[in-house]
Amino acid sequence: MSLESLSPEQQEAFKDRLKELRMDPAKVLSEISPDTHQGPIVLSIDPDRSHVPPHHVTVDSIDEVKRIAGNPDADFESGKMQEHHQIPPDCPSEILAADPGTLNADQNAMVDLAERAYIYGNSARVASWRAAIDRHRFPVTFAVFAAESVCLDSSNSPLIIDSHSAHNFGTLKVCKGGWIQVAENGTMTIQNFVRCEGSDCSSC
Repeated sequence: MSLESLSPEQQEAFKDRLKELRMDPAKVLSEISPDTHQGPIVLSIDPDRSHVPPHHVTVDSIDEVKRIAGNPDADFESGKMQEHHQIPPDCPSEILAADPGTLNADQNAMVDLAERAYIYGNSARVASWRAAIDRHRFPVTFAVFAAESVCLDSSNSPLIIDSHSAHNFGTLKVCKGGWIQVAENGTMTIQNFVRCEGSDCSSC
């Protein structure tokens, strides 16, 4: 199912998301399906492991990751999403002042906790950590994947997301027996989601 099957608004949204992810439209796959990929399908930042070539994006700040791959703060402020991330205490001055690579295990764990809450939760609740996260975790490279159409059934499942990544799909169809395994944090933008009653993609 190509982009032409989507509404003009959905097509524009798909293309706008590509620009956000800094991905050349020429690198977008037309299809991921049992005809093109047998399961399990691994999506990884490691090109030797990934069954779909990853597009690598390097970012310099936590705010850029939040914009590209996180949950918008507005979704929490409006009540659309509920906050469920553990929130650490305000950032200690010694963590902010420490040189990158010198934090101990407990300090690194606190930075990791704040980073997850900042990206996937309401960043205002961990705003005191922003400078420390930027200092100790950036720049960083993550993977981007995009396809016009994805169809999953029992023959090509699971689709395994095993790296921090962002995904942009025009249409995602999931048949009986099709499923996605999420092993790492990521975000997925889908213009048209279809749950198929059939057991294989050929009948969906």
